[in-house]
Amino acid sequence: MTLERLVAQAHLLDDAQLEMLSEMAEALREPCEVRVDPSSDLASDRFIDYFLNRLKIHHATSEEKFKKASFEYAFIAAARYSGVSATKTRSQTFQGADATVDGVRWSLKTEASAKISKSTIVVSKFSEARWIRDCETPGDFLRECVPRFLRHLDEYDRIATLRAFSVGRELVRYDLIEIPKGLLANVANLSEGDFTPRTKNGGSSALVRDSRGIAFKVVLDGSVEKITLSRLPVQRCWFHASWIVPTIPEDEE
Repeated sequence: MTLERLVAQAHLLDDAQLEMLSEMAEALREPCEVRVDPSSDLASDRFIDYFLNRLKIHHATSEEKFKKASFEYAFIAAARYSGVSATKTRSQTFQGADATVDGVRWSLKTEASAKISKSTIVVSKFSEARWIRDCETPGDFLRECVPRFLRHLDEYDRIATLRAFSVGRELVRYDLIEIPKGLLANVANLSEGDFTPRTKNGGSSALVRDSRGIAFKVVLDGSVEKITLSRLPVQRCWFHASWIVPTIPEDEE
């Protein structure tokens, strides 16, 4: 939008709308700390700049960290601004990719727990798993989990997670991290003995290993019938970019 169009639109706004527009403009002018992996094939200058401004506008009116839907739309919009084609999948409940960027299918996750770890990643909902209710023994969990897990992986090409950390009262750091599909594919190495006995909530868990040791933990949560991943080492993932943006302190909103 050109300056002339922006001025024309401003004349049509009421006082409350102008106040909000002013707050957003002030937020856009705030200096922010940005780090980028120069080898990233995703985080181009235009992608980084657009995504940063989305974060600034969001936090101009809210202290709440980005959730999955916000991340998806910002990711797609930033990709388009960087000059590539990008589309969202047909439904928020679709089990496969969340976005397709230049022909590459992406699964997008977010993590913003108050207890978020700097060294390990949690994917709170890798996929739905209603089949957990039908499993009774470690052998059942193995038989159902492994092929379903691997089929789910086949539904997309790459996985990104946006991790949000509070930095004091007035700053939030967002890290854009890619989780290698090859790391998750090690679930194929599981055996019946790796799964714990059925828990009171009807689930189980297993440590997934590779040649370097424990790769991650897969948790079959029977209470909500979903698969959760934990203990994914950050150092075995690909750091693309990081943004530190100001936000409204919770008691000042």
